[in-house]
Amino acid sequence: MLFFVDWVAVTYVSFIYMMKDKKVTKLLQARERLAKQMPDPTIALAGSLMSRMIRCNKPGCRHCEKGKGKGHGPIWILSLSAGNRRVRQIPVPPSLQPEVAEGVRRFAEIQQWLRQISRVNQELLEERKKR
Repeated sequence: MLFFVDWVAVTYVSFIYMMKDKKVTKLLQARERLAKQMPDPTIALAGSLMSRMIRCNKPGCRHCEKGKGKGHGPIWILSLSAGNRRVRQIPVPPSLQPEVAEGVRRFAEIQQWLRQISRVNQELLEERKKR
């Protein structure tokens, strides 16, 4: 009878490890699938694309007259973090605005994919810690 109890205990422990292995395998497959679906990062561009109207303040400028004109523009500016709470602003020609906008969108999209992969990696860490 003692042998049967030991066999049941060993079988139960083996079953638990097998279930954990299945979960780890599923997590690894999910991570691989996410990584393969991630968009191409070659056009990714960190930053924010903004449009602004500017005033030249030249006397008699019909675009900038107080109360009448809205200013010149819009002009497009890519705003980037330069570290140490500094911001770098790069003027973007209108002809490049669609390309820059797509790069900024792609960067945000890639960040979402990386957050999903990170969640899977956190679950993997938790599973591996249990071993």
